[in-house]
Amino acid sequence: MGAVTLGMLAGVTLHQSITPPPEQRELFQTWMKQWAAALLQVFGVEATLATAPPPPAHGGRLVMANHRSPLDILLLLQHFGGVVLSRGDLARWPVLGLAARRAETIFVDRDSAMSGVMAVRAIRERLRQGRTVVVFPEGTTHRGDNVHPFQEGAFVAARGLAVEVVPVGIAYQPGAEFVDETFLQHMTRMAARPTTQVACAIGRPRALAGNRKQQAAALTTEVQALVHDARHLLRSRTVT
Repeated sequence: MGAVTLGMLAGVTLHQSITPPPEQRELFQTWMKQWAAALLQVFGVEATLATAPPPPAHGGRLVMANHRSPLDILLLLQHFGGVVLSRGDLARWPVLGLAARRAETIFVDRDSAMSGVMAVRAIRERLRQGRTVVVFPEGTTHRGDNVHPFQEGAFVAARGLAVEVVPVGIAYQPGAEFVDETFLQHMTRMAARPTTQVACAIGRPRALAGNRKQQAAALTTEVQALVHDARHLLRSRTVT
């Protein structure tokens, strides 16, 4: 994982040095998607999509999914790109922290109200710029297919903006969830598995409607339905 990440950073830095500045951000996105795909291969992740990802957005986009493993981030970056809302301590991690900062990750300390406010402002700024922001509104990883109520921060950030939302439901083989262990323990355990099967069901892009409480409730319900679709797909693939 470290070697692939350092290789990506070296490659994109060199490539950007010979690329005009207006094209450098899009170039980084291309490299990042390839990096995410490579790491999924390193960890033996075999992903199946129930539906193809939608075409690139013409403006700001929120990608919202349930959260079960750090691998979720790689799955969504591979298919959507954009920037990710992530735990604050990631910024200080060796190698991955450097990559996250280069990728303009939005960091949030969920125990700090001020950090939450700053994260909402950062999400809003990215959306105003017409960019894609990947968020996991449950706030942390959970075990199983039950989608926990979505927090409202991202909906506050999108208020009054012409933003589309893409809901995503993710289902893993049992035992792949990141719960009651450290990040290193989880990734070591995942690396030891011969393969990890995962399915993603992607909903249709749509505009946000209603107030933030209504939006959070509606997206929780929609992602829950997509998780069930992903679980059905995963079971049918396992049987096949």
